[in-house]
Amino acid sequence: GLEGVVASHPEVFEGVRGAGLMVGLMCRASNMDVLSAAYDAQLITVPAADNVIRILPPLTITDAEISEAVSRIESVAVQIASAQAKVEV
Repeated sequence: GLEGVVASHPEVFEGVRGAGLMVGLMCRASNMDVLSAAYDAQLITVPAADNVIRILPPLTITDAEISEAVSRIESVAVQIASAQAKVEV
């Protein structure tokens, strides 16, 4: 799911890295801006090196919860892209 968000929003994200449930989103936008927007979307993420946000869900996460998290990350990407577009105008 995260790969799809990255593909849909290349202006916000560069890629996904990590393995299993320990994944990070490499950001083109400031990872702190993405982190702040994620908090507003009720997602807890942490910053990591190289402009990355880390996503560490519990091992007991369900498929429905994963879908909800991906949906929230998608909305974060839309929000960041919209903010970037306003700055460029």
